[in-house]
Amino acid sequence: MTMTLNGFAYPEGLPRTVTDVVHGQEVADPFRWLEDAASVETRAWASAQQVLSRALLAGLPDSDTARDLMTALMAAGTGTPALRRGRWVFREMTEPLGEHPRLCASGPAGHDDRVLWDRSAMARWDPSPDGRTVALQSIEGGREDHTPLVLLNVPTGEITARMPHTRYSPIAWLADSSGFFYSRAARRNGPQELWLRRHDAEHRILASPDDLCRFRVRLWHDRWLTVAIRRGSDLRNRLLLADIGTDPRRPVWSRIQDTAIATTVPHLTVRGELFLATTYGAPAGRVVTADPYHCDPERWTTVVPEDAEAPLTHACLLEATGTGAPQLLVARTRRGRPDVSVHFPGTGRPPRPVPLPGSGTVLSLDTDPGGPTHLGWTSWTTPPATYRVDPVSLALAGGPVRRHQDELHEWREETVSADGARIPLTLLRRRNRADGPSPTLLLGYGGFQQTLTSSYESLVLAWVESGGLVVVPELRGPTATGGKHATFEDLEATADHLHRRALALPHQLGLLGMSNGGLTMAAATVRAPGRYGAVVCIAPLTDMVRYEHSGLGHAWRHEYGSAQDPDAFRHLLSYSPYHRITPGRPHPPTLLITLDGDTRVDPLHARKFCARLQHEAHGGGPYLWRTYRNSGHASMSRSARQQMACDILGFSAFHTGLRLASPTAR
Repeated sequence: MTMTLNGFAYPEGLPRTVTDVVHGQEVADPFRWLEDAASVETRAWASAQQVLSRALLAGLPDSDTARDLMTALMAAGTGTPALRRGRWVFREMTEPLGEHPRLCASGPAGHDDRVLWDRSAMARWDPSPDGRTVALQSIEGGREDHTPLVLLNVPTGEITARMPHTRYSPIAWLADSSGFFYSRAARRNGPQELWLRRHDAEHRILASPDDLCRFRVRLWHDRWLTVAIRRGSDLRNRLLLADIGTDPRRPVWSRIQDTAIATTVPHLTVRGELFLATTYGAPAGRVVTADPYHCDPERWTTVVPEDAEAPLTHACLLEATGTGAPQLLVARTRRGRPDVSVHFPGTGRPPRPVPLPGSGTVLSLDTDPGGPTHLGWTSWTTPPATYRVDPVSLALAGGPVRRHQDELHEWREETVSADGARIPLTLLRRRNRADGPSPTLLLGYGGFQQTLTSSYESLVLAWVESGGLVVVPELRGPTATGGKHATFEDLEATADHLHRRALALPHQLGLLGMSNGGLTMAAATVRAPGRYGAVVCIAPLTDMVRYEHSGLGHAWRHEYGSAQDPDAFRHLLSYSPYHRITPGRPHPPTLLITLDGDTRVDPLHARKFCARLQHEAHGGGPYLWRTYRNSGHASMSRSARQQMACDILGFSAFHTGLRLASPTAR
């Protein structure tokens, strides 16, 4: 059966209101029944919605052009730099039409080049020092709730062991390749424990107090074991250090940071000199030295001071140069742009800047034990790539050719939010485009102490090359004075700024956000639906009263608060998109996207929000729900990613008035 509303024939999904009383307040939930993904009714609703959304999206005027654009922009293959371990060389490669990256190995004489893994996406892979074994975590069907760890025999390609429930476990190999430290749980989503697997025997090293704790482990110079312990979404961590001596089964622990009072990342030299990149006593970050055996914070000595105008994002020890003195490579973000320099602790020498490829984002800094230093990089025109840092000249080598760099104009502006806070904006459009209002894609996140930065995205390039404008505000999260409402006020201030500057009219403004960013966009549109021309939410949270009961919601209480607390409940309800829809009020065209293997944000959020929009938001629309199979929050096949990008591009362009440019016309 269908119901015709706003000129669209939606599959019928009638409300069956459940009313909860929370802290004395009644909370209606008319589509609670859509939380059960396995029920016959939910499956019928989802199937009918999928048929509707696919038909409407395929019928948009520029759907074929969107497909051609995304095919052209996503056609190039990618690869990581070669990694040598023993006599074997490893490389991760993605073919132009490959569904997932492949792990390839080339070996000594008598061993042909081979594909070690291509059957599913990979969370990570770590070869043993002798190169004969690879510890690899796979992501199956997009699901991240177990990411099983397999051991691959490199000469034969056979799987020799398989360990479940190792969700994004770190791997720290012993230098003799006899074993490694890793973390796993006894059951899916259970408490993690730190283990040493050596000579096929398992030794438990540390236990976790609950299922929210996660270990980050690294072994330095086959002697120093560091363990960072984070809980849920809290970026602060505890930090332990052990000298494993001659028996790695019995580490002797020192407590660098016994409570989660700051974010602290360790780095150790071969001589045991301990450096810590930390926010302890320095919210923007600093680097200190400490004694590995007496490393309480009161004994720390600052060697790279805090710069309040340039938050520290990464640090590592630079590749050894024979000088003997340690050198630190430090990355910061200064006025929205990366700033990387080498520091010389204890020498009095001023820092040396590292020349970068241009405007972009530093993804990582790391030095291979006894090997080179690498810098991970991306930008609006550069796919994620890894450069080698020359330890003497500091020049970068090995990166890819930037694409479309001459066609893109990037600049910065600033707006003022409702509470007077200044919000930086990054704007992108095609170079030499005529001034005047343009169909605009507004990207945002606003949470978990993260902001969107310059990164390669084919969808953004397609939008800009077709004559549209892309705007990326640095939205604040719930730690701002106004709580989560500050995020939405920042977004509204951005929309108003674009209107005042005659850059975009309200009907030309399309919102796009994923995960917490999807929550931001869903909440923004129910607060002020007349400000926007189209909305796309990928894997959004929408029911903030019940977010703790599904996915990884229970791990995000540090970010959002808990509905079990009366004050936090009232704040959550005040902006929860599912509960703030005004009946009878038209909303802009909205596309809600879910990923059927998503174990972080349960698709129930988008299902319930879509059903309520279709039933209550009379006028406006369409309100569509679309899902992609065998896809997860952080892992999608190439074809699924391409189809999703086509759908978003076609939907947003049609409803904001952007005419897409054919690849042959560029």
